[in-house]
Amino acid sequence: MRIFGGNDRLFGRDAECAALDDLIAGARAGQSAALVLRGEAGVGKTALLRYAQSKAPHSLTVRGVESEADFPYAGLHRLLVPLLPRRDRLPAGQRAALEVACGLAEGPPADLYLVSLAALTLLAAQPRLCVVDDVHWLDPESARALAFVARRLHAEGVVMLFGLRITDDDPGLLAGIPEMPVAGLDRDAAVALLSDIVATDLDLSLAEQIAETTGGNPLALTDLGHELTEDQLRGASPLPDPVPIGSRLETHYSARVRAYPRLTRTWLVLAAAGAGGRADQLVAAARRLGAEPADAAPAEADRLVAGSPPVDFRHPLVRSAVYGDADPADRRAVHAALAEATTEPADADRRAWHLAAAAAAPDESVAAELENRADRAGARGGHTARATFLARAAELTPDAVDRAGRQVRAATAAMGAGAHSRALLLLDTVEGSLLTGAGRGEALLTRATASVNAGVPHGLRDASAMSLAAADAFGTDRERARLAVIKAIEHATTAEHLGGTSPLDIAAAARPLAGTDPADVDGLLLAGYAEFVTHGYAGGVPALRRAITALADPALPDEVLLARFILGINFCNMTWDEVTKQSLIERAEAAARRTGALHALDIVHFIGAMTGAVLGRLTEADRHDAAGQRVRRAIGITTEQEQIWRHPELVSWRAPADFRPTVPHALQVFEMLHMGGMHAVTRLALAILDNAVGDYAAARDGLLGIVDLGRPLRYAWALPDLVEAALRSGDRQTAKLAYADLDLAARASDTPRALALLERSRALLASPEQAEVHYRAAIEQFTGTPSHGDLARARLLYGEWLRRRRRRRDARTELAAALEMFTEVRANAFAERTERELAALGETVRSGVPETDDAALTPQEASVARLARAGATNAEIAANLFLSASTVDYHLRKVFRKLGVTSRRQLRDALRE
Repeated sequence: MRIFGGNDRLFGRDAECAALDDLIAGARAGQSAALVLRGEAGVGKTALLRYAQSKAPHSLTVRGVESEADFPYAGLHRLLVPLLPRRDRLPAGQRAALEVACGLAEGPPADLYLVSLAALTLLAAQPRLCVVDDVHWLDPESARALAFVARRLHAEGVVMLFGLRITDDDPGLLAGIPEMPVAGLDRDAAVALLSDIVATDLDLSLAEQIAETTGGNPLALTDLGHELTEDQLRGASPLPDPVPIGSRLETHYSARVRAYPRLTRTWLVLAAAGAGGRADQLVAAARRLGAEPADAAPAEADRLVAGSPPVDFRHPLVRSAVYGDADPADRRAVHAALAEATTEPADADRRAWHLAAAAAAPDESVAAELENRADRAGARGGHTARATFLARAAELTPDAVDRAGRQVRAATAAMGAGAHSRALLLLDTVEGSLLTGAGRGEALLTRATASVNAGVPHGLRDASAMSLAAADAFGTDRERARLAVIKAIEHATTAEHLGGTSPLDIAAAARPLAGTDPADVDGLLLAGYAEFVTHGYAGGVPALRRAITALADPALPDEVLLARFILGINFCNMTWDEVTKQSLIERAEAAARRTGALHALDIVHFIGAMTGAVLGRLTEADRHDAAGQRVRRAIGITTEQEQIWRHPELVSWRAPADFRPTVPHALQVFEMLHMGGMHAVTRLALAILDNAVGDYAAARDGLLGIVDLGRPLRYAWALPDLVEAALRSGDRQTAKLAYADLDLAARASDTPRALALLERSRALLASPEQAEVHYRAAIEQFTGTPSHGDLARARLLYGEWLRRRRRRRDARTELAAALEMFTEVRANAFAERTERELAALGETVRSGVPETDDAALTPQEASVARLARAGATNAEIAANLFLSASTVDYHLRKVFRKLGVTSRRQLRDALRE
């Protein structure tokens, strides 16, 4: 048996307690861990958490409170109160975000992940236990921040324990954190617990029946042990039916509360409604209703509450039962009294919410105050709270037109909080005929984006059309109309051939909103898209370049760069501008890290992996891929969910055996979601693999489904592969058509990579007398550029050509160089093709894939080492990689040991790129 504190005993929890003991012991040794204790109400999660606290010398604890669930960062603030005096040690950005989130300072809306990093830095300053109970009632911002901290722990000696009740609407905020299910006690332990509680004789068979009926629920067993009569305990009278368990426990408590005197019930409802508030406010409100703390005596005698005040309910179900069973008029009276007693400026949000709960009918003054507090919550980064306040404000708005406007703003706030399905539900409540102008535009734009992000069938297909309709609705509001058309472009470039809106229609909407001022980024982006879609490479490239130049301006604010990053990358792809694209990726990565924009950072790493794969720089692609995986785990994307983010081109270069069988399913998913971009890229990746293994007919067929021969546009960069595939499958006519399009696009782009690809493709089509000139020209132009894979493939093609010309020595030189380049980046399929060519020359070659060295650095260690070599301090590395300084120190010590160095200075020589 495990015993802790007073008379509370944990019967039958040896395994769970042993697991907690191990976590606490690990923390003393410098190891960190996080664990979610998930179970039904009353199964003993809180008891286990208290047991863990009894074993830890330093602990912090916070419990979710239902009445505070709409106040942003309320739970995190309460947890960090003892640590806030040390916030001056935080990096400036983290400190500012935390102070705004906790209402300690004014400033721009707090970014969730900067707040999360600040919490991580404070909590990781020394070994400790952090207990977060009743997570289901924690405000979403606090839950997300603490989940982020839990996912980033490693070597700080910090243990985070979460208590979470099983519910039907779990939003999954703790996804990715290990769980320990907490079920009811087994029969023997349940009988032992019941026997310990009952002071009279207990019939053993009856005890076993109670254990089975309650499912071993400790709370139900404890209550029954105290409440059953002696006749029932002896088996002389029947047990209550149904036995109070699970949801029936709440009904059971409600029945007990109804039997109390009126003032006792009033006091209990006040305590339930005012949970989280100040004791003096609770007493003042009670006296307004004629109640006093002494009126709690009957409930205290029944062990339902303790403390007077603050009131500590025996279990959250008791508080829920008290509030839920109260007469609506009594609840309104209680909230009105609490609103009158809540007068401090710091409690304005709480007062507004009490006023709203006290309103029995629409009231514009209360609605306006809620709207004001919603804006205040949004300024603190509390988008979920803003949506909730605005939704309630809409309910209390007498005027139908004003109500519709607030409903739309609530939906927009919900989308900002990532609650896309909730945003759509809020929009569904709006009477569309009441919306005109800007209100209709906002509703359409919100519905378009929320539909895409919520995965609504046909959402992406229809998003561009809704965005264009929003632009029309905004009318003379030029800036908002521009934003709507840019959103239409973004949706169209994601949907591509699976979209429902013609690019020419979007171009027509973009043209009157376009601009030519070099400082007008959005105007130049609109102009670039319109010109390229309308006139193609011949007339569109100059406009694309002007937009790219504006985005590449180092003085561009971070928020603008991140907001327009994807469009900028698309424009670079169209013009084969690899140099500017790489610069944009590096700057966007730095900006996302600097501002804590982890969702943007995830996209940057995805684009970085794609770019590295396209160029055959697979080591760089691997770095971005690994970093993206870390970011996705940090923000709660599970392993299963993140599979869609593994870039198909990177996977195809590596040619794993399980890639090809997954392609049909992936294409089906992309078609269902109308994700034409991913659909096309996946087909391109498969075509590259087909070219690598020599299945040229399949590659040609796949590529013909991507490009539009005679009108080269977005996928002109697939044309070199089509030239090779068509020619080698015997379809010279298609190869010549593809080359003609490539010639137009490459000469218009006029970048080194485009012109080198043109030379490589021309060599394939050239006569034997002319081919070598073009192969050599391609190799020369690729040399010194980022195009590692293009250069290796040019040398492979040249070597193949030389072998067939019976120039064995020259062929061996080119093929050996190609094999070395493919092997260096583990481009397996092309390495094997090169090996076959060398074998035909009589060469004996080893496997092109190097074995993994046990001493090799992990991606995380490599990232830490790279920054340390550049001179960054542990604190700077921690901020850059979203880790704690302790975890950085842990990784750095492992790096030193693996590389055999003892200082940062020695890293410069020991660490290869």
